[in-house]
Amino acid sequence: MSLYRRGRVWWSRIIRSGERSDRSTKCRSKPDAQRVEARWLIQVNEAGETLRPILLKEQRRYITLMELSQRVWTALEQRVTASTLQHYKETMRPLIHSELGVCRLQNITPEAIEVFTQERSRQVGPSSVNGSLRTLRRTLKLAVEWNLLTKAPKVRLLPNEHQREFIISDELLAKMLQHELCTSMLKKLIPFLVDTGLRISEALALTWEHVGLTPKQGASLGWVYVEKGKTKYAKRHVPLTERTLKILEGIKQASTSAYVFPAADGGQLTRHWPGHQFRALRNAMGLPKDCVVHSCRHTFCTRLGESGASAFVIQKLAGHSSILVSQRYVHPTPELLESAIGNLNELKN
Repeated sequence: MSLYRRGRVWWSRIIRSGERSDRSTKCRSKPDAQRVEARWLIQVNEAGETLRPILLKEQRRYITLMELSQRVWTALEQRVTASTLQHYKETMRPLIHSELGVCRLQNITPEAIEVFTQERSRQVGPSSVNGSLRTLRRTLKLAVEWNLLTKAPKVRLLPNEHQREFIISDELLAKMLQHELCTSMLKKLIPFLVDTGLRISEALALTWEHVGLTPKQGASLGWVYVEKGKTKYAKRHVPLTERTLKILEGIKQASTSAYVFPAADGGQLTRHWPGHQFRALRNAMGLPKDCVVHSCRHTFCTRLGESGASAFVIQKLAGHSSILVSQRYVHPTPELLESAIGNLNELKN
C-alpha cells in the first residue's frame, strides 16, 4: 500500500496479485488518510487475494485503448463537429491496429508510444504520424479525466512536420479569379475567405442573420459573426473589408436562401464540392499541392502578421484555440520594435 497526493487530497494505491486499486481517501490530512487506508487493508485481507470485491463503482479498471476509443467517440459527439470526429476516428485507426490497441492503459508508456512512432514512421510521413499521436494524447487525457488513468504519459510529436504555408498573393488571386475554371461560387468564396480568415466549414455554415452589412462592434464596413466553429474559441466577430462587403451585398440581392453560400437547393453546402472545384482550378493553373482552400485562411493570418498585428489580435480574429498558433504569423521587424519603444517614450512624456 502507498499514499500519494492529488491536489490537496491523499489517495491510496493497493496492489495485490498484479491487480491495482487507486482510491481517494477524501482526506487532506495524512494521518487521517493513513487510518482510512488501514481500514481498506483490512477489507483487502478479508476479501482474499483479489481486490475486486472492494472496488468502488467509479474505480479505475483495466481497459485497453481499443475499448476506451468507443467511449471517447460517444463523448466527443457532443463536443466536436462531425468532420472533426471523423478525423479523430481516422487517426485513431492506426493506433488500434497496432500493439497499443490491445494494450492496457496503464501499460501505455512513453517507451511503448515511441515503438509505435518508429514503426508508423516507416509507413507514412511525420504529419500522419503526429495526427495519430495527437489523437492518442487527447484520448489519454480523457482517460485521466474519467478516472481511468492516474496520469497520462508524455506524448512526443515528430519534428519536421510538413506545414502547408502557401500564400495567395494579390497577383495570383487575380489570375485565379480570371481563370476559365473558376466557377461563380469560387469567384465570391475565395476572396471572402482571404479577407475574413474563416474556415471553409465556418463560411459554408454562415447565415444571413449572422451578417451585418452596416457597421457594428467597432467595424467600419460591416461584420460577420461565427456562431460555432472548430473549437469554443471560434466564436467571434470579424470586420469586413471593402471587397467582402461588395461580395456580400451582391450575393444578398440575388439570394433566397438563409445561407450566404448555399447549395443548389438552398440548403447548407458541404465542404467537399467547393474543395473539389478549388483543386480542379489549382491543377489547371499548375499550382503546387500545398495550395488548398485552407491557404486562404493562412493568407489572412499572414497578412495580419505582416501588417503589425499582435498574436493576440490574430488569435481573436482567426479564432485560434491557442496563442501559440497565432505566434507563427508574428515576425517583428526592426521598424516595429523601434515603433514600440517610441510609443513607450510618448507614454512617459
